[in-house]
Parts: sequence; structure tokens; C-alpha cells
Amino acid sequence: MARTFFIFLLLFATASSHAEKRPEAFNTIDKLFAAMSKFDHQAMRSTVTDSFILLEHGEVWTIEDLVKVVKPSSYTRTNYFSIINYEQQGDLLTVNYWNKANFTQKNNSEEVIWLESAVLAKVDGNWLLTQMHSTRLPTGKTPDKVTFIQQKL
Repeated sequence: MARTFFIFLLLFATASSHAEKRPEAFNTIDKLFAAMSKFDHQAMRSTVTDSFILLEHGEVWTIEDLVKVVKPSSYTRTNYFSIINYEQQGDLLTVNYWNKANFTQKNNSEEVIWLESAVLAKVDGNWLLTQMHSTRLPTGKTPDKVTFIQQKL
């Protein structure tokens, strides 16, 4: 009985630590969304390469297209992420993750969820986004068995 319990604890601890592990490069994604929340267009631009491309819900965008839709507003945006998986090969990283944003304005609140993937490259020692792919989920649809972690920037 004690041995079975010990094995269970070991497996649970291993699964928990793996689920919480984040690649260093994900900090760049954090920075992009923190900049979006603050309407800081220059900080948004600083997270991407010159050739950055965003495949946004069936459209092809550049960073300038993204900047145009992130306009100062009275809403507050709170970001949440859940990493599905990632793979790093040298100075390239691919990551798949859930992204949730809660938009709050006075007494109104709206939640938007996306399924996203990103490719990041290490350029001059800094991780930069080269590509993102984003698919918005229908309003009210939440993925099963996903634990979102609030961004802490």
C-alpha cells in the first residue's frame, strides 16, 4: 500500500512539474501580449522579427496590421495562457498554446479564447517571434481540461 502511494506521488509530481514548465522563449509571447494590454505599440514591435507574419483567423497580418487593431481603449485586458507543447531545436522554438483574454470595461466583461502556435528565433541573443497562427474559438466555447494561468507581467 505504501509503495503504491509513493509511486502515485512520484507520477503526480512528475506530471505537475512538466505541465508547469515553460520554455524561456515564451517570455517573448508574454511581452507581446503585455504590450497589447498596455497599448504599447513600440513594445509590440520589439518582440518580432522584420519578417514577422501573423495568420489571424483566416487573414495574413504583419506587425503593423496587429498594431492598427490594438487601439487605446477604456477596457482592461487580462491575459491567460496554457501551453500545449513545444519543441526547441537550437535557436528555433515552436510552441502550441491556448490564449485567453478577459476584456473588462466598467460592469461589462467578455472572454475571448484562441488556439495559437508560434515560431520564435533567437536573434542576437534575444528570442523574437517570426510567425504566429491564431484561431479564435466561437463565443462561449471553452476547451475541455485546459488550465489557464494568468500572465504575471
